[in-house]
Amino acid sequence: MASVDPGHVQLHELTFRPFLTTEEIQERVTQLGQELGYRLAGSQPTFLVMLRGAFIFAADLIRASRLNGEIDFVRTSSYHGTESEGKIRIHLAPKPELVTGKDVVLVEDIVDSGYTMQAFLPVLRELEPKSITLVTLLHKPEAQQVPVDIDLVGFVIPPKFVVGYGLDYDGLGRQLPAIYQLVEDY
Repeated sequence: MASVDPGHVQLHELTFRPFLTTEEIQERVTQLGQELGYRLAGSQPTFLVMLRGAFIFAADLIRASRLNGEIDFVRTSSYHGTESEGKIRIHLAPKPELVTGKDVVLVEDIVDSGYTMQAFLPVLRELEPKSITLVTLLHKPEAQQVPVDIDLVGFVIPPKFVVGYGLDYDGLGRQLPAIYQLVEDY
């Protein structure tokens, strides 16, 4: 194994460098939670969390919002390694009784190509929620292939692969408290 600079993380065969610190993330998530609490004041929304990547972000966001509501989970897949496959599969669908007629906060870890949201939002709308607020921790507008209306964005980032704070590379790195970016030429 090659020598890795301090602060860098090795996951499988790839090296990642520090990108967003734990403090930067927590400060921004607190701001997003406060904005969400303001927008939905008086509501008891359903927080619909996109698994697996958004679970850590969702926990911090929900606490920061101070909103009282139910939580449900959705699981889709579109990635293989570091590339989006462009095909979306829904493995765990939302419970209709937690969506129909409710304000729904859809919590996503990252919007890059936009294909996941393009495929999933119509499924969600068929359940006739009162409203949908899409919140994503990360957005890669340069990688976006299809339009997606995002209500709240944590960070706009370049189109490079990232891990940490719930995001993984082939199953590793979700536990990292900060976000790391792939080192392409090391």
